[in-house]
Amino acid sequence: MSAQIITALLLSVAVLVGWARLLLWQRSAADLGARAWRLVTLLLLQPVVALLLYFGLFPPALPVAGATLTVANQGSSRFAPAGKGAHLVALPEAPDMAGAQALPDLATALRRYPDTRRLVILGQGLVARDRDAAKGLAIDYTPPPARPGVIALAKLDRVAPGATFAVGGQVAGLSKAQVELLDPAGRVTDAAPVDADGRFSLTGTARAAGTAEFTLRLRRADGGLVEQAVVPLLVEGDAAPRLLILAGAPGPEVKYLRRWATDAGYAVTVNMSAGGGIALGDAPVAINAASLRRYDLLIADDRAWAGLGGGRGAVLEAVRRGMGLLLRGSGPADGALRGQWRALGFDLSGGNGVAPIALPAPLAADRARTRAGIGSADIPADLNIGDDILPDATRMDGVPAGGDVVPLVQDAAGTPLAAWRELGAGRVAIWTGLDSFGLVLSGRGDLYGDWWGRMMAAVVRPAPGSVAAFTGPAWVGERISLCGLKPGARVDGAPLAIDPATADCAAWWPDRAGWHQVRRADGSAAAFYIYPANALPALRTAQMHQAMTLLQGADQKSDSVTAARSVPGPSWPWFIGWLIASALLWWFERSRIGRTVTPQA
Repeated sequence: MSAQIITALLLSVAVLVGWARLLLWQRSAADLGARAWRLVTLLLLQPVVALLLYFGLFPPALPVAGATLTVANQGSSRFAPAGKGAHLVALPEAPDMAGAQALPDLATALRRYPDTRRLVILGQGLVARDRDAAKGLAIDYTPPPARPGVIALAKLDRVAPGATFAVGGQVAGLSKAQVELLDPAGRVTDAAPVDADGRFSLTGTARAAGTAEFTLRLRRADGGLVEQAVVPLLVEGDAAPRLLILAGAPGPEVKYLRRWATDAGYAVTVNMSAGGGIALGDAPVAINAASLRRYDLLIADDRAWAGLGGGRGAVLEAVRRGMGLLLRGSGPADGALRGQWRALGFDLSGGNGVAPIALPAPLAADRARTRAGIGSADIPADLNIGDDILPDATRMDGVPAGGDVVPLVQDAAGTPLAAWRELGAGRVAIWTGLDSFGLVLSGRGDLYGDWWGRMMAAVVRPAPGSVAAFTGPAWVGERISLCGLKPGARVDGAPLAIDPATADCAAWWPDRAGWHQVRRADGSAAAFYIYPANALPALRTAQMHQAMTLLQGADQKSDSVTAARSVPGPSWPWFIGWLIASALLWWFERSRIGRTVTPQA
């Protein structure tokens, strides 16, 4: 309960007590009491005195006009004027300016000029340190022209060892520019021209677990280098997902799938039927709820799926509890296979025959080597490079479709080859390819791994992983927020102070570029990368412009409200009125004016 409410209650009680005293006195005095107008005057003076005292203690707020503060930042002109009636302050990022008062941050400037209600921002905009202080103020900001370079960059925060990853972004101010992605060894792993909107997409391949630094290069149309920067990549190997492969018969598709999945880090179990009750592969796995709980993904062909019989119910129940299921065909789609897949929510639109898969053109030899990895004496790198002649690969003529079906893999012609849908807490996917193992035999193991890796990653049971403490690019000297933390967390050994307002976030100012590690109180750790202060200047400026636009949109919805503020008014007029009213009440209570009978001496 606030002091204002307590004071109001006490004054109200005092008024009620005064009223009760007057009424009781009037009742006991009978014919000697006061006339009606005297009694009413005394009763009215009681709350008047109380209100004057209350407003003397807590005077009403009065609106005052807000002042304007001109804030200079990085990119401001050294001779920029402050504007009529405005104060000019220079933040640490601003150049030396004539007539500007240098202050360490915007919060200090607002404390120095508390009447500020409008900010005029000069230069590139406010850094993260000052944006919170600007909330609630009217902002006048006109972004300067964007400088040419990379203005957007997107990538995965975590990648599994051996997996492919994409790096996308946008370039501004450069037409017909070329973008290159270099692996940690300095070899070009992918290159592409930007499109009409300046967007680009590049592909790389992660290697061993740990931190890796790829490099992004931006070149003009004539080949001149515009800028280059590190693309940090965190390669983390989770605990090996447990994979169960069921096949109705032995075949090369199962052989090469098992080999690839083992190399990709899966713990693989294979059960194959050779007919006549003969089982091949690993020890037979009972298809029931207890055994399926041990697996994260099950891959079955159409004959194995049909042979499960009543076991299909146990498999689907395991999927509803989070396990992934991937079904593939072993031949042209017949009525039985269509019925099986239709029961799971997938329709095959098309014929019952076999169609060729449109394969992308093979990569250039130098880029194919970077995708294949570094060779050895036993397995030269050139062994994994395909010929110019594309292999023959076929698929079912039917195309997967359905109301809630999501396409997963497409060939070079855009025909969906795989799709998935949700089933409870898990996912079910179908694959219409028939002889994808031919890609491995013809040197297109990269395409084989890309297709199967995307399919299996989309449906496998998610592994419990640590939440990234920080996402997005950050630069040296710029404040960042590390979240998902508890008291006791540290960065590079230094303790962090958790913000009580968020309960799990802490602010941190990096002082060096490179990789840093945040260690949580439970012992888990996460690595993140900090760019040098001069890296990717166009991207940093674009992010600052975007943040300022959002800040303007949030705080300029009502200029009439933000242009003025209220301050407590003066209390002395109310105290003078209270003294006059109190003196008048004291005199009137003791005077004989309005009494019914004048007592005799």
